[in-house]
Amino acid sequence: LKDPTFPLDTQFIALCDELGLLRRSTAETVAKTIAGSVMKPVRHALLGLAELAEASARTGLTAILHNAVPSAEHILGLARAMPSARLIAAHCNHPSFTSEEAVTTARLLRDAGVLIDVSTLDCISTHWRNTAENLDALISEGLVDTLSTDFAGGHWDGILEAVHRMVVAGQLSAPKAVALATGNVASVFGAFYDAGRLEVGKRADITIADNLNVSRVRHVIIGGRLVVQDGAIIGTAQNNDPVHRIPELPVRPSID
Repeated sequence: LKDPTFPLDTQFIALCDELGLLRRSTAETVAKTIAGSVMKPVRHALLGLAELAEASARTGLTAILHNAVPSAEHILGLARAMPSARLIAAHCNHPSFTSEEAVTTARLLRDAGVLIDVSTLDCISTHWRNTAENLDALISEGLVDTLSTDFAGGHWDGILEAVHRMVVAGQLSAPKAVALATGNVASVFGAFYDAGRLEVGKRADITIADNLNVSRVRHVIIGGRLVVQDGAIIGTAQNNDPVHRIPELPVRPSID
């Protein structure tokens, strides 16, 4: 976060040239401008991550920290300094990492007790700015605990799209892929104690997807009420509706 060290990286200079910045300035001036304007808010953001980690260690609640090249080392240091903190490193497939960096960083964070989250971003089908190499690498290495979306400039892909990709690619079984966005999440956040799994006594909130294309939602049940049928919205779940739970099925008598 200090002034850039010279000589500058050749890739940085080439990028400045590609963007046409060198027609009116020098690479050194561009680097100093970035250090003086962009990097100051990053310093405050890192202080914010430390506050979150401290709050997590104090309260036992889970904290989600922005993980990317500028913050990864900082998160690792916080995890090692505060082992009682419950931390999630968000979007560990962030495009600022190369695939190798994403895997190496995730291993170090997991060894320090940090949970590894990956995001769909726009890397599954939209490909506005991102592709799935980092996501694939982390899934293939078995380094992922939870799956989220992230904003991706408003172009995020759906969670079930990522689940479908993992299953079709043979990276994970369907139950394990689905668990990244359901049961695993419920295990991390205490507020979801009654959700995330198809078990007796849990909330009757169920999504039923196409067996050939998991990203295609067929039916949705919320609180025991059918609100989506064959892909069409047919109702809404009311806030004052009683919470319906998954019932225990009667045991059928065996036939000898």
